[in-house]
Amino acid sequence: MDQVSAAANGRSFVVTKRSVLAIAVPMTLAYLTTPLLGVVDTAVVGQLGDAALLGGLAAGALVFDVVFTSFNFLRSGTTGLVAQALGRGDELEEQAVFWRAVLIAVVAGIVLAALAPLVAIAGQWFMSAEPRVSEAMAVYIRIRLLAAPFSLINYAILGYVLGRGEGVLGLMLQLVLNGINIALCILLGLELGWGVAGVAWATVTGEFVAMLLGLAIIGRRFWAAPRLPRHRILDLSAFLRMMSLNRDIMIRSFSLLTAFALFTRQGAQFGTVALAANAVLMNFFLIAGYFLDGFATAAEQLAGRAVG
Repeated sequence: MDQVSAAANGRSFVVTKRSVLAIAVPMTLAYLTTPLLGVVDTAVVGQLGDAALLGGLAAGALVFDVVFTSFNFLRSGTTGLVAQALGRGDELEEQAVFWRAVLIAVVAGIVLAALAPLVAIAGQWFMSAEPRVSEAMAVYIRIRLLAAPFSLINYAILGYVLGRGEGVLGLMLQLVLNGINIALCILLGLELGWGVAGVAWATVTGEFVAMLLGLAIIGRRFWAAPRLPRHRILDLSAFLRMMSLNRDIMIRSFSLLTAFALFTRQGAQFGTVALAANAVLMNFFLIAGYFLDGFATAAEQLAGRAVG
């Protein structure tokens, strides 16, 4: 708390093991719920006994990830900019960064939701999978992209929270998002027999509820803070700065996802069973990767605060 107070007044602060772990540990736990969700999705669809559905789920999730890689800056970029504002004690800029990210998220999310059918067609073309796999993939993408505005706003919410160094709040929001998602995935996908569509609707609902909770928490905080002039939110140079942060982040993310995409596509060429088996194995691989992201988040926040 002392470090946050010091940073809020624009003073220097000391980075300790405790300050790193205070962010890294809760966020590691939070990030691990994401591959856990993938495991549950895979298990639910796997219970339906149709490899084509499992392959379609894997391919659809990958297409979704590729599309949303372009907007990773709404999380990591917001984290860095909020941390810098926190470091120099500029509370109004913290608010402005958040609302700029939300505006970008709303516009981009609506566009993506409207383009869902075209994204599904592009995904089917790239994967070149068997017809039943392509059909399941299209169902998943069209439903899941309805949550695009909610998902992108959640990126902005998490970016703001992590920029403030509030790892426990970030953990709570991720637990709500993925907890609801997992529960509804089992209910809709398995118990009610909706299959891939049920899994997709579970994600839409989880993203929506998490968005409402996050906006309520942050909105209440802003209500008690100094009022932010509207012209400061709409500062064009600040928007361009936020967008420019996406370049290096996107290069890294696309490099990673290209490997995953080619891996999944090659699995599809070997047939439905190979694609489904690869989907199961990939979830276990992702658990190891997400385990390290908590420390990356701690580095983003502390470095940004120091720069500020």
